[in-house]
Amino acid sequence: MSKGGTYPNLFDAHPPFQIDGNFGATAGISEMLMQSNERYKDAAAPDEDRYIIDLLPALPGAWPNGSVKGLRARGGFTVDIVWKDGTLTEATLCSLNGNPCKAGYGGKIIDLNTAKGGSQRLGPSLTL
Repeated sequence: MSKGGTYPNLFDAHPPFQIDGNFGATAGISEMLMQSNERYKDAAAPDEDRYIIDLLPALPGAWPNGSVKGLRARGGFTVDIVWKDGTLTEATLCSLNGNPCKAGYGGKIIDLNTAKGGSQRLGPSLTL
């Protein structure tokens, strides 16, 4: 048994078992791939929270190629991301509530209007 760190399956190896270490690792990995904590104001709905969904904000160099499915973003969105050679190749944002949002990648931010249950597929330059 290890005296700290993580196991190959990314479970926390700190004795005694520490569930917060397991949750913290997955939360940290998710934040490297997608963040949705930045709010913006929407004149059409000034009392509702709107979010910028930032794609691959801190992709590790050790992960040049990969994909992730089902990340949950604030505002009621599910996000799938594919990247190659450290660059976004495709992202799909599915709206659970039909709220608008903004998507960001590489310093560019675009507005997205979505229908409830609808999705938007974005390319590397955030083109629809």
